[in-house]
Amino acid sequence: MPVVPLLLRYWPDAALIRRGVIYAGSFLALAGMGGLSGQAIYLWAATASIWTCLADREGTAAQRLASLGAVGIGGSVASALGAAVAFSPLAAVAVVLVAGLAVGFAEARGPAAAIAAKLLYVVLIAACLQPATSHDIVAHMLDSGLGYLRGGAFACLVCLALIPSRRDMRPRPETEAVYAALQRFASALAHGGDVPTLTACKQDIRNRIEAARRAIHARRNLREAYALPHFAYVIGIADALFGLLIVATELRERAGPAHRLPLRHIARCVADAHEQVSHAMAQHAADLPSLGAALRHEIRRLVAPVPNASAPPPYQSALAALARHPDFDRWRAGFAWPRRGLWHVVDRLRGALREHTARDALAGRHAIRLALGGCLSLLPAQWWHVDHGYWVAVTVIMVLSPQFQTTRQISLKRFGGSLAGALLACVIGLSHPAPAAALGISAVFLAGAYASRLAAQPAGFAFCLTPAVILFSWIGAPAVDSSHFAALRGIDTALGCLIALASYYVLAPRVERSRMFRHAFDALAVNAVYLRAAFAAARSGAAGTARLEALRISAGRASTRAERTREEHGRGLTPDAAQAYAQLHATARRMAALAGVVRAGAESGSFDELPRAPMQAALAALEVRLAEVAVRPGYETGETGGTGAHSEHEAPAGKLAPALPFERFLAEQADYADAHIAAAHTVAKALQRPGSVAAPLGYARGV
Repeated sequence: MPVVPLLLRYWPDAALIRRGVIYAGSFLALAGMGGLSGQAIYLWAATASIWTCLADREGTAAQRLASLGAVGIGGSVASALGAAVAFSPLAAVAVVLVAGLAVGFAEARGPAAAIAAKLLYVVLIAACLQPATSHDIVAHMLDSGLGYLRGGAFACLVCLALIPSRRDMRPRPETEAVYAALQRFASALAHGGDVPTLTACKQDIRNRIEAARRAIHARRNLREAYALPHFAYVIGIADALFGLLIVATELRERAGPAHRLPLRHIARCVADAHEQVSHAMAQHAADLPSLGAALRHEIRRLVAPVPNASAPPPYQSALAALARHPDFDRWRAGFAWPRRGLWHVVDRLRGALREHTARDALAGRHAIRLALGGCLSLLPAQWWHVDHGYWVAVTVIMVLSPQFQTTRQISLKRFGGSLAGALLACVIGLSHPAPAAALGISAVFLAGAYASRLAAQPAGFAFCLTPAVILFSWIGAPAVDSSHFAALRGIDTALGCLIALASYYVLAPRVERSRMFRHAFDALAVNAVYLRAAFAAARSGAAGTARLEALRISAGRASTRAERTREEHGRGLTPDAAQAYAQLHATARRMAALAGVVRAGAESGSFDELPRAPMQAALAALEVRLAEVAVRPGYETGETGGTGAHSEHEAPAGKLAPALPFERFLAEQADYADAHIAAAHTVAKALQRPGSVAAPLGYARGV
């Protein structure tokens, strides 16, 4: 392949190059000021500008300021802390170790928080290795912290002033995305989509509904006090439509081609609802009351008797439940923003801590790797008094990822790009450029590095960043041969990649499967509890809508997390184990869908009388069996030889010949629940066998 077309293929867009030039201009201004004034503190400020600009991202002004301020302003604290412990190697190692653990846990908060935390970690290690200009600790701390603050604040101002930010349109894009996902789901259902396609659509809708609700809560203020309840109402209608689509999916799966469901009518109504939402969100001032009324009209058209005349009774019950969805005035009368107290925050922190510190936790293992990588890159540099050793830490921190495949790919690309960049820097160094020319060349390469990073090209980023840093470092010590600098940076990059790859093997692949096992069984447990609560509410007639909604959301989140974990770590499974995991996830999804059917029938208002005593007893026994699935999957009570707590209710609900319509409805759903329970126990036994590669190390069934 010719070289020029290959380069053009990976050439960044013009907009990314413009951003890179602005970032490099901030660095060039500070470095040039340092060269003109002869003050070394401006070189540290230029370094601060490099790391601060790396934290910039696309987004609103508030989002960008949070990232830029964390690195540009917060980096001064990290720089001062690193300078304070630079005189004590043991204290520096302890601080770097603790900071590495904190940075690893920040990975769970998203990519923006992760890159900001990693850059702060780089600043801390670089400050630990900075040569002290005096033996006074306080003076060295102030010089390092204020010098970094000067460069970081200047970079923040340049980025925010010269690069436009997006307008904060939340929650408009999130609301439109919810209805777009609903339309895709309804279209796939109407055109006979397969199970994987429908499952992906469900996950997408769950994620988008949660994102929309987060956006609504994030915009809560006095200025938006009128509009945000209308947005919440529109998302509530989308959630109700999603519940109807789940019921339709479950009934179509049961009946097969002879389902008699008006799927094309559903798809048309959802498409019209999406069109109305898109039109309203595109207006400068959206008419939200009219949008709510239009969506209510679409619901009435969806539940109209004529298109649904031949639909099966369970679907008719779901339509009756949807028809009872209130208009905005009645909904607003009972709506209240959630008020979560201190104990809710404590519970969330405790749950996050328990999740991240588990033996097989992804964030916990990543935190250990980052801490070990930072210490391994710091100790040799301290031992041999090498101030350029922070480049090893830069490579380790930027290469390490929670996923081994990602770490390996980035390591190879970064190593290849850094090696080529070091060779190019050697060639440039052989010409012995003047300091001003070297600074200009460094700024050009730095602009290319920023543009390559924005284009998600790690090889190009490393290729451009390596000569930029080499030439910039050579400016601070012009008496040293620049080729020597290039060789040192190449060695540092190789060491960093090796440390990153070696630190991954602190965790064996077995632990990845342990997490996959745990998340899968957690999803099964939550979905079983949700189905049990749905049957309990149906047989008792008690109003537990808020609790059932909370369980439905928890079940969706657990299933999404389990399936994401299986996609990330399921490549090394045997075919039998992979099939067992697929069956377990399918059973959990069917339990959630069945719970939706039961809720639709119970909340439809179509049934006047509650089940009688025999049916109540049979449903109570079913709830006990569902609790067994949640607590001890694969370990049924009958296996121990005992009679069990529900031996007097052994007759299945479907064998009682119910007379009431509601009893017949519940008996039919109970039969499906029994089938799901049997399937869950069967697949759980297969995954819990001692010889199964899917079970975690040391697992014993029934313990």
